[in-house]
Amino acid sequence: AADQLDSPTDLDFHPEFGRKELWVISEGHENNPGGGGSTVIYNDAGLPTQTDIYRKDQNAWHFMSLPTGLAFGKNGNWANSPGVFDANHNGGQPFTGPSLWSGDLSIYAQPSGGNGSHLDMLHVSPYSRGVAYEEDNVYWIFDGNSNDLVRYDFVDDHGPGNSYHGDAIIYRYNDVSVARDPNHKVVCHMEVENGWLYVVDYGNQKVFRLQLGTGTVGGVPAFGPFESVATYNYMTGYIMEDVVTTGLVEPAGIDLIGNRMIVSDYATGEVIIYDITNMPAVELGRISTTATGIMGIKIGPAGQIWYVDYDANTVNLLDLGLANSSEEVTLATDVSIYPNPAKDNFSVNLKGVFTDVINVIVYDLTGKLVYNTVMDNNNLVVNTENWANGIYHVRLSNGTEFSNQKIVIQH
Repeated sequence: AADQLDSPTDLDFHPEFGRKELWVISEGHENNPGGGGSTVIYNDAGLPTQTDIYRKDQNAWHFMSLPTGLAFGKNGNWANSPGVFDANHNGGQPFTGPSLWSGDLSIYAQPSGGNGSHLDMLHVSPYSRGVAYEEDNVYWIFDGNSNDLVRYDFVDDHGPGNSYHGDAIIYRYNDVSVARDPNHKVVCHMEVENGWLYVVDYGNQKVFRLQLGTGTVGGVPAFGPFESVATYNYMTGYIMEDVVTTGLVEPAGIDLIGNRMIVSDYATGEVIIYDITNMPAVELGRISTTATGIMGIKIGPAGQIWYVDYDANTVNLLDLGLANSSEEVTLATDVSIYPNPAKDNFSVNLKGVFTDVINVIVYDLTGKLVYNTVMDNNNLVVNTENWANGIYHVRLSNGTEFSNQKIVIQH
């Protein structure tokens, strides 16, 4: 709360991972004046050099009303999902939906006229409980009003503070029958990974997934649109399948990397880890936290797990690295592994005079050996072109001393 967190619901890292820039979105309140959600941006998140910046758009009351989710796109833009019924707050039609924003702090929440700094907004998803990024300016919304999913393509944003929506493409997926928290508190987050949209379905106590690019265009929905858009239709015949159907009480947040999925459970305060190699997913274990209001969850650039606690007004970091092992005797030399995350390769560098034979062993999260070699100089380049996306443990040893580090592979 000292950083002006105000009932945080979600978090995401800026897509330029090297910036170590963590964005956290807070729900705030609906009343005016002063209503609307807000953000706190943490630079060097989790490091001793961490700093924070509080930002709230001048028109957050409309464009970021009771936000439940935050999702960054690869182009540096991001979208939020509104938890409110009517962004105009006048008791009229349910006029609200996702807003698109810039991740550039010279634009976001800076003066841009009377319409705020938002880049775009569309309005057919009241009581939205989550948002996920797909590509370009395309985002998915968990529509808690109509109990379905909606795919929004903003196409070209209209620029800060403007209002053109005529190029938007909206498809409504209404065969899924999702269910939100009836108390409008716990979120239903979503994530796109490897051609699938993974969805936390709070009311049905499960996680399912929808295959992107499947289905055919159907008729025009009876609900909306409330503005002129290029396309607004139902989608039918798309492929869906259950991922998790047991063991969840109040599922809320979700994230995926490689063949691993994590889900937060608001009721138990647990982080649950799954193997999604096959369906249904296999539960691998649970991490108990002290959180009473765990919601949004994210695997960070260094492979650590971050989550928000809505009730405590906190952002939290779980570091499950092997470096805390009681058997650890640190190598008597500095070890650096970079870049992290890595794409097609990473380097292992030993500083100082090279005298020992160093074995380098890499395991995936299941404990499977994926790489084993001996360093014959101070620098080793490891080719990862054929490795799956995920978190790997890199272990260096000279026989008596050890060093354990993590590397994230993200192609």
